[in-house]
Amino acid sequence: MKVAIKTLGCKVNQAESDILATTFSREGVEVVSFGEEADLYIVNSCAVTKEAENKTRQMVNRILRNNLAPRVILTGCYARLISQERKNPFKEPVFLLPSFPKEREILNLVEKWWGKKFPLAEYPLPPRARAWIKVEDGCDHFCSYCLIPHLRGEVRSEEKEKIIRQAQALEREGIREIVLCGINLGYYGKDKEGESLITLLRELLDNTSVVRFRLSSIEPFLVDEEFIERYFSLPDRVCPHFHLPLQSGSDRILKSMRRGYDAAHYRALVSTLRRYSPQVAISTDIIVGFPGEEKEDFENTVSFAQEIGFSRTHVFVFSPRPGTPAFLWEKEIGIPKTEKKNREKILREVARENQRKYHHLFLGKKLKVLVESAQKGMGSGYSENYIPVRFRGNSKQGEIVEVTIEKEGDGFLEGNYNSSVQ
Repeated sequence: MKVAIKTLGCKVNQAESDILATTFSREGVEVVSFGEEADLYIVNSCAVTKEAENKTRQMVNRILRNNLAPRVILTGCYARLISQERKNPFKEPVFLLPSFPKEREILNLVEKWWGKKFPLAEYPLPPRARAWIKVEDGCDHFCSYCLIPHLRGEVRSEEKEKIIRQAQALEREGIREIVLCGINLGYYGKDKEGESLITLLRELLDNTSVVRFRLSSIEPFLVDEEFIERYFSLPDRVCPHFHLPLQSGSDRILKSMRRGYDAAHYRALVSTLRRYSPQVAISTDIIVGFPGEEKEDFENTVSFAQEIGFSRTHVFVFSPRPGTPAFLWEKEIGIPKTEKKNREKILREVARENQRKYHHLFLGKKLKVLVESAQKGMGSGYSENYIPVRFRGNSKQGEIVEVTIEKEGDGFLEGNYNSSVQ
């Protein structure tokens, strides 16, 4: 029996797919790459935007059209959405969990995985240098544009002991960077007395020796100076990188989005981070074309992005999600599509210039790079502050090496290998 798994969407989906693949392997099921012939295809889907839904449908339809497998299982947020709406946009044989009947042993495994609060296997062993551990699921913040809380449910934190065991197992297998992820990562411990994300990090560091840790994304309203002070007092195996979704630089739009902060709060947060670590990487997400976003609102976002100087920016065109307040607002005060695309183009150019300026800070400096690819005297990977780096020198995939940065490339830095750090 051969199974292929395709992951779309966020790092939580990737972490879940890794554990699913590990579960299959331990049960004697062969997991093959998605381009190979398989007996069963699993598409772990995303529903955060309309574009994500379209990619999911295209992927499933491609499998069916090319007769790559007799069965396709759809999991993830889009499967949840379709199940709630009680409609299936695909022709058979596409089965949506959690309603698929137990017909074969392999499908039983899928249902076991899907039906649990957290997946079956404890120790995912991904075929990559970096691994993700899902430590939290669910969100109860309910931004006015976001469908995910409706699909993922309330906040649920994983047991600390299980997370520590996962990290230790990954470290023993040679993994040198672990990314902690969650639907709303900063809420970890909200449902468990005495637990929090920063205390989890402390215990992970106390119970491992060489692996470094990175936070996937954390909401600005869940970070305060106490968190920052404690974070930067930890050993240097925590990465100096914070992904703080901004979404808009306009206070009026932030209030409409129900984000829970204003531009002044975000500005002060970044200032505090840089006080503790002057060259800390601050990456972000920004939505353009939110319903009611006037020219002045967009200009405020552009100027704010330039002021902050993000190391990396993911720009999204607003996508109306059924069941959210903003879905109705789009019909009443939506921004024309051509204007949305124009604003996206402008902001992407700002993002590129910000990234270039941030990268320039590290010319002549040394960075610690997790090697993700190494062949013929060349290597590449990401630094501790999440800069893509290419370098000359012999190295091995999965190790962390020191690289002296010599020049800038288009979206990356280049340098020479100095020595292995781990």
